[in-house]
Amino acid sequence: MKSLPSVRDFLADKERCRLSNGTIKRALEEVLSRLPDALSQALLNGERPLYIVRSSHIGGVVTLGFPSGLTLLTLNRELGRRPAEEMVGVIAHELAHLALGHRFVSWEGKRQLRLREEYEADGLACQWGFREELRAALEALIGVEEEARQRRERVS
Repeated sequence: MKSLPSVRDFLADKERCRLSNGTIKRALEEVLSRLPDALSQALLNGERPLYIVRSSHIGGVVTLGFPSGLTLLTLNRELGRRPAEEMVGVIAHELAHLALGHRFVSWEGKRQLRLREEYEADGLACQWGFREELRAALEALIGVEEEARQRRERVS
């Protein structure tokens, strides 16, 4: 486990971590402190600079890796309304995309590639010890999709 001071120093850095929601910060702290040392040190010490921002323009959580090594973890406002366990699972999954070198790919016309990358990120997050948290996040996602399907059927 990482030293909490270095994780907390990162979370207190207003330039790199633009979050005001304490619940999301605690979930992020848990994930960063449980990541493999090499990855967490690269993120926390700036070798692979991580910036975290909130956005109301993105419909979920997205990790964007740039050729310069800069990484932007964008969290939408809805994440803060989820239970802590789900937040941890989502954040671990997104950081797994980063560790695997995945780049943002539009779903349009690339569904198979995107699904493969989602499965790979799920697998790595589980290897890191986030299996239960990821399961909780995926169960919530399934519930949302099922609810949307049912609502569509009622309206049709």
